[in-house]
Amino acid sequence: MPIRLLVVDDHPLVRDALAGALGRSTLVDVVGVARDGAEAVDAVARLLPDVVLMDLVMPVMDGAEATGRLLTLRPGTRVVVLTSAVGGRLERAARDAGAATVLRKDTGIDAVLDAVVAVSPGT
Repeated sequence: MPIRLLVVDDHPLVRDALAGALGRSTLVDVVGVARDGAEAVDAVARLLPDVVLMDLVMPVMDGAEATGRLLTLRPGTRVVVLTSAVGGRLERAARDAGAATVLRKDTGIDAVLDAVVAVSPGT
């Protein structure tokens, strides 16, 4: 059974490229996308993903706050943070909120897929 994945990023090109590339894998079913943390929390409640691929720096609600909120709502969900803001306050906040791992945005798509599979519940 494929991993149910929600992709969250405020940049449409990044969001769509990630969803498209990861969705081509037989290991992943991209169940939705969101453009900010508030949309991500709402989408988690509706779509029940196994894993959320989360940007950190976004308008409305950042990825760290969204991680905390969605894990309170649905504790079994895993969050993989994908960000260019590695090592800063938001990364620490995301880890403190329960993010399973943090990857840099210059990571290759295969490494992102590996991380999603590695943190997925049931693996």
